[in-house]
Amino acid sequence: MRKTCKKQLPLTETAPVHPKVDELEKIKMILDQNSSIYDLTVQDLGIANNATGAEGMSAEQIVKAAIIKQMEGYNYEELAFHLADSRAYRNFCRLDFGKAYAKSTLNANIKAISADTWEAINRSLVGMPGLKVLNRGERSA
Repeated sequence: MRKTCKKQLPLTETAPVHPKVDELEKIKMILDQNSSIYDLTVQDLGIANNATGAEGMSAEQIVKAAIIKQMEGYNYEELAFHLADSRAYRNFCRLDFGKAYAKSTLNANIKAISADTWEAINRSLVGMPGLKVLNRGERSA
């Protein structure tokens, strides 16, 4: 019988079934096999391993957010919204439940990725069918 409204959502969410999710999973697998990209990103950002201060985005989160931005052609405001709103993007970027980043945080972190790191990202993903080549020539917000 059809209900008037749903009283409570399930506590756990199932992974969405969609071609975009499959594409993100393939990208995630390729990046995990080429994790040196994250080391390059850490160098670009000058991230130090110290135990003080606020915990910002990890190098992995920055790279994956940058890939989403480039693939979809989002500006930073749109990227911030979609990262906060999309279960698929949040899972891909490994964002904690309830964690969101401001457009200024995304901008500062993604802009810090050097041309050499972008080249390494492209080299690792270049053989993936249907994936647009990523580049540093991005739209700014």
